[in-house]
Amino acid sequence: MLIHIRHRTELAYSSRTSESVMELRMTPKTTTRQTLRGFSLAVGPTATLVEHADWLGNRVHQFSVVAGHDRLIIVAESCVETTRVEPGDLKTLGGPYPVVVEDHRLFDFLGFQGPITPDPRLPALAAQLGIASGAGIGEVVYKVQSGLRDVVQYKKGITGAQTGIAEVLDRGAGVCQDLSHVAIGLFRTLGIPARYVSGYVHREGEAAELETHAWVEAHVPGVGFVALDPTHASELDEQHVAVAIGRSFADVPPNRGVYRGDASEEIRVSVHMQEVTEVPKGLLAPRAANVEVPSFDDGPAAHREELDYQQEQEQQQQQQQ
Repeated sequence: MLIHIRHRTELAYSSRTSESVMELRMTPKTTTRQTLRGFSLAVGPTATLVEHADWLGNRVHQFSVVAGHDRLIIVAESCVETTRVEPGDLKTLGGPYPVVVEDHRLFDFLGFQGPITPDPRLPALAAQLGIASGAGIGEVVYKVQSGLRDVVQYKKGITGAQTGIAEVLDRGAGVCQDLSHVAIGLFRTLGIPARYVSGYVHREGEAAELETHAWVEAHVPGVGFVALDPTHASELDEQHVAVAIGRSFADVPPNRGVYRGDASEEIRVSVHMQEVTEVPKGLLAPRAANVEVPSFDDGPAAHREELDYQQEQEQQQQQQQ
């Protein structure tokens, strides 16, 4: 399947800001399941894009806007060819858990940090899913994949980017990010290395799903990382597109940044995906582009004047007291 993805992010500020520094992870990976056939990235106001690979091999773009501005626009377009990889019968993969993990590259996927925190309810949750002591790792993966959605319901609008496992279990609901974090917490509690995957899933006729997505990969000795989608209670298929891997969402948000100023920030994201028969010509020879967003040379000066005015008002109030 050849999938064209257009991921547009707009950051709007309540007043003019004087500087923004952004880090992006929006480039789909090339793996045994998928091949990146084309990619382009455009930002506005005009900025120089710098690219590098992070410690987990994810492609990262960075840019800074130093002129005054009241909004940022980021448009990432990609074309990915995907294939379905049959993992075999999950229940027969690997020996019993836990195993002694000797590969130092897996240690980061065993620890608890960020939103994935240890919770005393996780062992009971494993038992609720029917995971018996000494079960095969493949069977554990299958039961988390097929049963977690029955315990943690999919529900939007009740959690945020910083929500941890404890709050998700308290609510008994969350979005794909939350189900993935709980699944990873379960695996790590059982001594099974697991990692977070950010990406997209294309579902014809399901507009509500047409946005960024997340799932999990658990490590099975002798096999490697096995992917599962606890949100859809299924294995991955050719409609999944992986972008980045990390210990949790905190490692791989699509965009992360800071800005200088007192403005409040509002973010709007849209993702459009469609199956195509050929790679769009504009993606065959990718190069950085710009989105027409105005900037203002007087941004920093205007900001300083505003701060001076605020300080003057505060001093007058103090003198009156």
